[in-house]
Amino acid sequence: MRRLATHAGTLAALALLLLAGCTGHDARSAFHDPDRSIYIPAENDLVRTLRVSAVYDDREIQIRYEFPTKNPSWYHQYWIFENGAWNRYGGTDAGPDPLGLYEDRISMALDAGHVPEYDVYGGFLVTHPGVRSRTDAIGREASEAHPHIGETLGENDVRKFLADSREDGDLDTRWERVRTEEELVRLREQGRFLDTWQWRAHRSNPVGYADNGYVLDYRLSAEGRSMYATNANEAGDAPAWVFDPEAAGVRALRKDRLLARAYTQDDPYFLTESMARPYDPDADWREGDVIPYRLLREPSGSRGAIRASGRWADGAWRVRVTRTLQTPNPIDSHTLTPGQRYTVQFAAHADATGARWHYVSAPLTLGIGPDAGEATLRAVRAPSGVALDDAPGEWVTLPVFYPGQVGVDEIRSNPSLDRAVRAAAARPTDKATIRRLAERLADNERRDD
Repeated sequence: MRRLATHAGTLAALALLLLAGCTGHDARSAFHDPDRSIYIPAENDLVRTLRVSAVYDDREIQIRYEFPTKNPSWYHQYWIFENGAWNRYGGTDAGPDPLGLYEDRISMALDAGHVPEYDVYGGFLVTHPGVRSRTDAIGREASEAHPHIGETLGENDVRKFLADSREDGDLDTRWERVRTEEELVRLREQGRFLDTWQWRAHRSNPVGYADNGYVLDYRLSAEGRSMYATNANEAGDAPAWVFDPEAAGVRALRKDRLLARAYTQDDPYFLTESMARPYDPDADWREGDVIPYRLLREPSGSRGAIRASGRWADGAWRVRVTRTLQTPNPIDSHTLTPGQRYTVQFAAHADATGARWHYVSAPLTLGIGPDAGEATLRAVRAPSGVALDDAPGEWVTLPVFYPGQVGVDEIRSNPSLDRAVRAAAARPTDKATIRRLAERLADNERRDD
């Protein structure tokens, strides 16, 4: 998401250069080419580590994460009062937000066996020419004018999608050829979508949830009310809600403390409905007052089906997400059945990055219980009478890597890269194999074409 506080562009650009290390072609340093929407982590950061385990009982399954990071962020986007006006901060076009105002996230995508070759290519299946944050991303005007993306969905960019959601034809124009609404509904009824569970350090964690969604014709939210909303007035130039001092203990956050990222996980760095009151433009707002740009609330429906808790301590995020084994809604979520196997892939956003600037695992098998056959990650049944939170699990250590912006068709046209992707899918826990893939992907993206 673009930062609207463009008056701070000079400071932001300088800060980003410091975070990126340099803008040259030295593979050992971070590589930043904003004109091509590229930010490649430094060589030492191409591969990181995510630990995962899973437990279940008669009713629910719980996925657990441990993700080490020395630079955690539970901050997201904020209004800051400056020179008599409210400016929005947070988010960047490529790579880390220069001020560190973007939340960490950990996600899982799950296939119930209906997406061909997801077990080999994983998320590369949803990356196509034209999608958001690629060098060739389709612009706002064309996206808004599209009858499905702009008019039906009300969106202004092209997001991840599965090729099944499009008619056959030229790769570069695939994004345009969306199937009819009737065909898309039929695909969802057949389970031919990716079920996504996304824990967000700012937009979901403080209210105890992870976000539920799916990918088919777009990266879409599940049915129901979201756990966050945009906190902006109708004109979009000021917050609609601010802190109620009696409920929140503060009237506003302060810019200097925010930019130092000095608000702890126990401070009101977020804004919920229970601690909010309507914005009064005539109030005595001070220079440097800060209000969160998102209003958090209790979700509903399938979108509110995943409970979550997370906290950063001792150098790592420790997160738990819990959902019923039975799907909350079969056309946007998958049922998880003991004795069955599924293909899953994990992703982690770190260092104040958004969009595709994240780390992903290779696709791997999730087996539910001892009868599911061979699986890389096995959900362990909780002993009788033991709560899921207390049940022991079996941890799997996954190397997670920067995937670049290449899609499955581009991978298939490059035999050596295709072999590296297939090798990673065959050995998703082998760090050397994953590093070789990460280096190939970085070299591929770093090239000037």
